[in-house]
Amino acid sequence: MEIKERIVSVIFALLLCAMVYSSFIQSMCMMALVMLGFLNFETTPNGTKISWTWRPFSRLLEFSKYSHFLVITLYFFIVLFSFWQVEGDNSYWLERLRIKVPFLLIPLAYLGLPKLNKGSFCRILYYFIAMMAISVIGVLALYFTRFEEVNLMLKQGQHLATPCNHIRFSQLVALAVLAGWYLIKQRYSQGVGSHNVIIKVLTVALFIAIHILSVKTGIVALYTALFILALRHIYTTRKFAIGIAVLATLIILPLVAYKTIPSFSEKAHYTIYDFQMYNEGQGDKYGDSGRLTSLKVGMDIFIKSPVLGVGAGNLRSEVVSKFKSSYPEYSKPLMPHNQFLFVLAGSGVVGGILFLVAFLFPLFYGGAFRNDFYLGFYTLFFVSFMVEHTIENALGVGMFSSMILLCLLYIHNGFISNSQRNT
Repeated sequence: MEIKERIVSVIFALLLCAMVYSSFIQSMCMMALVMLGFLNFETTPNGTKISWTWRPFSRLLEFSKYSHFLVITLYFFIVLFSFWQVEGDNSYWLERLRIKVPFLLIPLAYLGLPKLNKGSFCRILYYFIAMMAISVIGVLALYFTRFEEVNLMLKQGQHLATPCNHIRFSQLVALAVLAGWYLIKQRYSQGVGSHNVIIKVLTVALFIAIHILSVKTGIVALYTALFILALRHIYTTRKFAIGIAVLATLIILPLVAYKTIPSFSEKAHYTIYDFQMYNEGQGDKYGDSGRLTSLKVGMDIFIKSPVLGVGAGNLRSEVVSKFKSSYPEYSKPLMPHNQFLFVLAGSGVVGGILFLVAFLFPLFYGGAFRNDFYLGFYTLFFVSFMVEHTIENALGVGMFSSMILLCLLYIHNGFISNSQRNT
């Protein structure tokens, strides 16, 4: 393994850990990957010589060759080119632009970093699974030491204490389960039985843990991803009996969790109650009711300016105004809880089309979706986009952009054979 590839692996390991524990270190790791793209490491008789290279910029001229990754810069430019629509205070527009900066810088890292081999990619995923398992142990230990108190909080619509935002944490746990699926299917470290056992045990433990965490976004996204992966496995292997058994298990397991896991049951009851209050017109004090109302507000704003939207920098003021005029009972206006609707309301159909290009092109280019982990990761974020404005905060952008970078550094490695790409 080259020196630069080793450094990339270490930085990714730190980055994955920082997603849970430190947004500052996460930003530093992402910047380190960008800077590393501009460095050359040459082994000489006197040691390792480090030099500067402008290769990432020179490769920008070969856009067609790297379009599958450069296209994610559209997430940044959709916001940038709405500058002419800003009315009054431009602070919200500048905030949106700052949050999207990684989508402008990460492509430079991709153009300068070495492609990862299968061993490096799998080791990073193995580390990620272990790190998330350790993090979950701490969260569950706190839960079980305050069992009655926390269950009461869940009954009132609150959530377990987690090292980072509870929704993002559940997404990371779901990603770790998908990483375990991938490594088990790849039979990672097949020659060392202990590693296979550890991966299987940790994956099952994380799968159980996400039900105890009982965050709806993470659970629904995980089950959707596993359902898609199971369907693909049936299609590629033609093992219909096993496939049907897996799909049936995915349907039954939530019912088992409802009967056996108190936190899951309490969250389910609260969600049903929340929807009842919404249907009775009394949802102003409940989370899901507010989210549903935010979708109505977002749709109304989109219908008002369907072609170009109201402007990414004006969206917050438009949402506040709409809540005050149409839903005054809601004391805290919520931005549209759907990433696609968020973009449509701010940038219209034009911005929506560009957003879909940026989202879908990296998935289908070169058959990247054939990689199980990448397909699962994309499915997980698609579900998240349907119920959250996931990439409108720094942690969401960091998770999404860095995972795309990690996956495509491996999937589009020129030394990987077609048979390996199909795994």
